[in-house]
Amino acid sequence: MGLGLHGGGAGSAEFFAKHGSRVTVTDLKTKRELASSLAKLRRFKGIAYHLGGHRAGDFKSTDYVIKGPGVPENSKFLKIARQAGISMLSDVEIFFLACPAPIIGITGTKGKSTTTWLLGQFLKRGPKKRIWVGGNIRKSVFEFLSRVKKSDVVVLELSSFQLDSLRAIRKSPHIAVITNIFPDHLNRYSSMAAYAASKAGIFKFQKPGDFLFINARDAVLRRITARARARVIRFDPRK
Repeated sequence: MGLGLHGGGAGSAEFFAKHGSRVTVTDLKTKRELASSLAKLRRFKGIAYHLGGHRAGDFKSTDYVIKGPGVPENSKFLKIARQAGISMLSDVEIFFLACPAPIIGITGTKGKSTTTWLLGQFLKRGPKKRIWVGGNIRKSVFEFLSRVKKSDVVVLELSSFQLDSLRAIRKSPHIAVITNIFPDHLNRYSSMAAYAASKAGIFKFQKPGDFLFINARDAVLRRITARARARVIRFDPRK
């Protein structure tokens, strides 16, 4: 549900098609609007496409709804699926459940894509470990899931929408980084406090042996991380 244009939807469809699932892709956008994503799936002949609108029947006669991160939780079609007893997952939930390697998660209103890419580059120059970088940066996590080994390290950018999905399975990354929190997505969240609570999902289910990195000068981050169970590392970007 929600093919989108950023790679995640196409990655999910490809992953399940490769594993022999019968896949239906449904999106509010039209075939023309989704041309770049559809091109990635051209070689999979068995995928059904219902574009330009959702069909209620698709949400009643399926095993799972794999929802894109931009799909609002109050969608009437998700309600139909829930009423029909259909299980719902997102790509990031599946990744966290299946990934054998430790995950470094990065979120924030600004700078998370740059931080994710830079951290990936720094780690690749370190000890000889395989480093995988993905998340919300136009690269589906399914592109490399099957190749990740226990000895590898995964660096993921995580949006507030993706963190909302992880709450359902009570998962947070082993190492979490929050760059900052400014007002954003207030068309989806009822208040700034609700948005900040969504971002807090990156450490909500961490354990005492995990790590959380925050900007020591950010009052919002100091406040919302006050009860974090992980070890909190406060860095000063001006030093």
